[in-house]
Amino acid sequence: MFKRFFSAILSVVLISGSFCGCKDSDSGKLQIVTTIFPAYDFARQIFGDTAEVTLLLKPGTESHSYDPSAKDIVKINNCDLFIYNGGESDEWVENILSGTDETNTLKMIDEVEAIKEEEIINGEENSHTDETDEYDEHIWTSPKNAVKIVSGIMKKAIMLFPEKKEVFEENAENYIAQINSLDSRFEELFSEEDRYFVFGDRFPLLYFFKEYGLKYYAAFPGCNSETEPSAQTIAFLNEKLTENDTVKAVFCIELSNHKLAETLANEHKLPVEEFHSCHNISADDFSAGESYLTLMERNYDMLKRILEN
Repeated sequence: MFKRFFSAILSVVLISGSFCGCKDSDSGKLQIVTTIFPAYDFARQIFGDTAEVTLLLKPGTESHSYDPSAKDIVKINNCDLFIYNGGESDEWVENILSGTDETNTLKMIDEVEAIKEEEIINGEENSHTDETDEYDEHIWTSPKNAVKIVSGIMKKAIMLFPEKKEVFEENAENYIAQINSLDSRFEELFSEEDRYFVFGDRFPLLYFFKEYGLKYYAAFPGCNSETEPSAQTIAFLNEKLTENDTVKAVFCIELSNHKLAETLANEHKLPVEEFHSCHNISADDFSAGESYLTLMERNYDMLKRILEN
C-alpha cells in the first residue's frame, strides 16, 4: 500500500512538474538533490560552482522521521543526480525510485563496508544475529568512510558529466586531503586511549569508534527511538562513571534533549560534552556554512581537551 501511495503522488506531481526548479533551472547549473547533511556537504564540495545542491532534510529536524513532500518527489525525479544514504531510514527512497527509471542516483552506503548495529545493554555488547540485516547507517562518522564516499560521488559525477572531469577531480582531491589530515590527527590522539566513553544518549557513532578502536557504553544503541533508558542501564552507567577506566565526561549527540546526559553528569560533577554525528545540523550552523569537516574538527578539539586533561 505504501508503494502504491508514492506511485500515486508521483503520477500527480509529474503532471504539474513545472513548479520544480531542477533540469529546467534558468541557472544553467547542474541540479543535485540530497537527502541528509553528509550527502549535501560532500556533493557541494565536489560539484562546487558547477551545481546547485539541494538538501531535502530541513536543518534542525529529526532525520529519522523525514517524509518527502510532493514537491520533494518532483525535485528527485527531475534533478541531474540524486544522492541518498540508504539503510532503514531511507526505505521511502526505494518506493519513489521504483516509480521512475530516469533518475540518476548514488547510494552512499554502497560505497563502504556496512557493519551491523550493536546493542549496549547494561554494559554488555551484543551484536545482532546473522539472520538480521540491521546495518548501522551512520557510515560517514568514520573519516575513512567519508573519503570513500567523496571518491564515489566524484566518480559518479565524472561518469555522468565528463566535461567537468577536471573540476570534480580537483575539488575531491582537495577535500579528501583535508579529511585525511584530520583522520591522522584522530589516530594520533587515540593511539594510546584505552578508557571507556559514556554516552547518556543515543549512539550513532559506531563507525567512528570502530575505526579508532575506542570503547564505549551508551544509554541506547544506534539511534534507538526509545525515550527513557531502563533503571538497570542508568545504574550501570552511574557505576561506570565512578571507575578510573572511564573518560571523565558524559557525552551526548547534537539535536538531542541532553536530559539523561545532564542527569548523569550532575550526579558525578562531570561536564556534558556534545559529540556531533553530522547526521543533521542546526539551522544556525547551516546558516554559518558549517561543513562535515568543520563539525569533525569541532569534535577533535573537544576530544583533545577532554582526553588531555
